[in-house]
Amino acid sequence: MKQIISKAMNSGMDFTRRGALKSFLTRIEIDPDVYDQAYISIKNMAFKKDFSELPFDNRVVILPHCLRDRDECKAEFTDRGYICARCGACDIQAIAEYAEDLGYKGVYIVPGGSMAKKIMEDLKPRGVVGVACFLELAESMELAMLYDIHPQGIPLIRDGCKDTLVDIEEVKDILSQKL
Repeated sequence: MKQIISKAMNSGMDFTRRGALKSFLTRIEIDPDVYDQAYISIKNMAFKKDFSELPFDNRVVILPHCLRDRDECKAEFTDRGYICARCGACDIQAIAEYAEDLGYKGVYIVPGGSMAKKIMEDLKPRGVVGVACFLELAESMELAMLYDIHPQGIPLIRDGCKDTLVDIEEVKDILSQKL
């Protein structure tokens, strides 16, 4: 993946949109399954400095509802997504508490991209940390840029829309980025 990202970054092309990256990767005969993965890596690199300069209280975290343990979860669903009940059945509690301790503007557990879009539109944070599968994350990062929000994306290490997993240490590292 590092070689792909290096080739893309050194090509001089504008990868503001996913379509441009897809065209480039197609031309150099890269497997289509890595398009979104490459896009997320490029965007994380491109926005890392700007994101790191933002105060924590001007950043939000958007988590996918699939991180919840559906059988044990006691979260309440609202118009802003699920509100974590701090039951300890999944990793969301640890992520939420860590972000809140840093002073993040909010932690949102959403069922999909349309709610993430609404949160970005309504709250207008300057930075967003998103956790999701590659496709959802790439789409959300592209959307964040339309709202002039500096994104950092963390792909799930196990996806599938139910009982997913994320690397908690990677999430904490990105949440705490500061210059």
